[in-house]
Amino acid sequence: MRRVAFAWGGAAAAILTLGTLSAAAVVAQNMSAEAHVTQYLDALARDDLSSAARLAGLPSTADLPLGDEGTPSIHRVVSATAERDGTITVLIEYGSESDAERVAFAMTPAPPLLGVISTWAFATAPVATLTVGADQHDSVTVGERSVTTVGAGETVAVAVFVPSRITVRLTEPLLRAEAITLRVTNATVDPVVLMAQPSLQLERSVRQQLDRLLTECATQRVLRPTACPFGAEISDRVIGEPQWQISQQPGVTLAPGETPGRWQFSGDGVARVSLSVQQLFDGSTDDRVELVPFTVRGEIVLGADGGVLTVYTPDG
Repeated sequence: MRRVAFAWGGAAAAILTLGTLSAAAVVAQNMSAEAHVTQYLDALARDDLSSAARLAGLPSTADLPLGDEGTPSIHRVVSATAERDGTITVLIEYGSESDAERVAFAMTPAPPLLGVISTWAFATAPVATLTVGADQHDSVTVGERSVTTVGAGETVAVAVFVPSRITVRLTEPLLRAEAITLRVTNATVDPVVLMAQPSLQLERSVRQQLDRLLTECATQRVLRPTACPFGAEISDRVIGEPQWQISQQPGVTLAPGETPGRWQFSGDGVARVSLSVQQLFDGSTDDRVELVPFTVRGEIVLGADGGVLTVYTPDG
């Protein structure tokens, strides 16, 4: 019975040893440089940015970089090459069928698991610095995050996981700009600055504010309405109060001002004034209606409450 028990115990020990070795082999395979990169790409693909940050080696207190906007159909390891310095270069392919990119990550040995199983880490965290801005505004949207610069025309840096696809766009309704989409594949990327143009809503806002101002100007019963772009000069004596009307509202042309975020506007219109005059020469009186062409100029500044309109006076 002792021989049988001994033989059985030896067999059990052998099975246990083989099982331990197999488990260790599986763990070692899952802790390889390629596996570490694959886990990172998987986390990025499913928008698990917390896991992506941990696998990238970022401090737990760091703000999360922006993730991938797309739905990658390709995320795989192409090759893994051992380098002479002990690092491993892992070449990956990531993205969709239309914009997949290949990126090489340098992997360096990390402290062994349980003191015996090799582990790996990114030699440099797979995070890029993307500089963004708009030439005529102080805010842009990067991915789903709105960022604000110190002023219109300035830029700000945002962190992005590599190799994410990111879209930079304007969400200011008074401006329009062509959105820019790029896949961030390097640690540093060329700045992305959107070229803003007035939107139809901004043009309507200027026209509406200008219409209200001119209508208020027309209520002033004087020859030269205060803070208004039109007026009349009459050499004879005016009897009674002049009556103004706007015969033709000015069309509006918008152009960037000298300072980013400020838009210059101009337009030509026609006012009509009705008045009674007494001629100085012979004292006779008559009623007149005169058309007064005028040019209106000013600027509109975008702010938190929309656009603030300022009209330049003729002598300003």
